[in-house]
Amino acid sequence: MNHMPIKRMVKPELSRELIHSYLEYLEIRIRFLLDRFQKYQDFPGVHTGYDSITGEDFPEQYIFPYSWINGRGVCVFTRFADFFPEYSERLNAYALQVISSMEKHWELNNHHFPFMTNLDGTEKDMGVKPPPGFKSYSDLYACAGFIEYGARRKDEKRLEMAKEIFMETIQALDQRKFVTEPDPTPKDYILENPWSVAVDLANEFAKHLEDEKYLDIAARFITYLLDHYYIDDLGAYIEYITPDGEPFMDEKGRYIVDPGHAIEFCSFCLEFARLAAKVKRFSSLCGRINKIAPTLIHWNIEHGWNKSYPGIFKTIDAKSFVPLNDTMPWWILPETLLATLLAFENCKDEAFLQHYMDSHNTYFTTYMNTKTQFGPYQNIGGKTGKPVDIIPACKFQDPEFHSGKNILTVTEVYKRINDVH
Repeated sequence: MNHMPIKRMVKPELSRELIHSYLEYLEIRIRFLLDRFQKYQDFPGVHTGYDSITGEDFPEQYIFPYSWINGRGVCVFTRFADFFPEYSERLNAYALQVISSMEKHWELNNHHFPFMTNLDGTEKDMGVKPPPGFKSYSDLYACAGFIEYGARRKDEKRLEMAKEIFMETIQALDQRKFVTEPDPTPKDYILENPWSVAVDLANEFAKHLEDEKYLDIAARFITYLLDHYYIDDLGAYIEYITPDGEPFMDEKGRYIVDPGHAIEFCSFCLEFARLAAKVKRFSSLCGRINKIAPTLIHWNIEHGWNKSYPGIFKTIDAKSFVPLNDTMPWWILPETLLATLLAFENCKDEAFLQHYMDSHNTYFTTYMNTKTQFGPYQNIGGKTGKPVDIIPACKFQDPEFHSGKNILTVTEVYKRINDVH
């Protein structure tokens, strides 16, 4: 049995010891995922079909490949392979097997990645199927896997496929041909998150390919999101707008905020501002980001934080700050770790180190499950502070895309801040 190497922070500052403990923790998670790969070698994708509370595998009738999980897994395994040489051969083998399955799924389903496939790769009927020419989150997360694998493994074929998937998906976003599977796409409001995820992908393309056209795409989407989803009078970044581009108000007169989505959007904006800092045509947008993003991160932590049982609520009312969905998903806290450190890097305000410490202590004491080798519980109940069996978008567990990938990125930001080489 592994021991948890990460300790509580007792003062708001990052140290070499803390960063080293993060890397030790990630090794535990890598071994856990590789053990599952070994156990389910014939599964056509990432097999994280287990209960985040009990640690027990789901019954066979629930075990099918998810494109979200496959794309995220390839992205994580490929990136981890470059940072953990002891495991690189096995991680790369895992990534290659999964990306090969994804290519089959893409070919079988008219160049679209289904939310879920049957074991033969054909689309599994989930009640929501994108019409021809429409795209979905599955395409965005598949793209994350292909860009990471193509660029890091210098695989031109997969890199070209990443470009194709990305351009087709942002075209679908521009044309409002995007399906928010697995749930029916609402007709009276438009979710901000697909554009936000596309910003993250554009940043990754810009870093890997050193091509400013991807910064142009990121800039266009950031501008669109700030113009339509950020309400300056409230200081809030809301989750929905109407089809006419106005802030969406629900039947009770509330603007809905998803603090996790708002916080990760701020991360994507701050990363863009860092990448684009020396490009003159982006100076105005970078200035806008530098003004809004740190304040917005603080706003969402301050008003989204559960004072009774530490964690961040899924959704709140932008005016009253009352929680509308009081579950506290695991993924928000590792996103907050990265966002607060990027904000500190950006403006050197030490208040963000306090936010960082609070998020670190909550995540690594409340969400860690020894039954899954310190994998996180998917959800904590806001009224009880206990794990709750509520499935987010996918029944399968996230393969360290939100948690491990962000923790690894935190170690890189730490090196930048402290000029560690």
